Amino acid sequence: MENIDHEKKLKITCYKAVKNVCQETAKNMGLGMEKAATDLISELIWKKAKRIAEDLELFAKHAKRSTINADDIKLLVRHNEKLKEDLSKLAEEMKKARKSKKSNVATDNDFAEVDSL
Repeated sequence: MENIDHEKKLKITCYKAVKNVCQETAKNMGLGMEKAATDLISELIWKKAKRIAEDLELFAKHAKRSTINADDIKLLVRHNEKLKEDLSKLAEEMKKARKSKKSNVATDNDFAEVDSL
């Protein structure tokens, strides 16, 4: 597998993951899953993931950034109101968690300063 380029390795990994999810889901539902169906789902997901990655890169580039951020993701899902709302909530929760973590570090540093007196 060393001779395979990075994108092909990613595609193979994606296909294996999709196959596992399909098999597990079918098993849990008491259904069978044809290989052709799994292959089609895998290809659909692979192409969608590539398109998402390309769009995110373009959004960041348009904003003259080299890093994709939450705003790019919000722009990506702008036509799906429910997903946009859910992602906005998640981003806000993550922001609060980071602030909380920073304030805990500051508090720990304050105690360290008191201990050193």
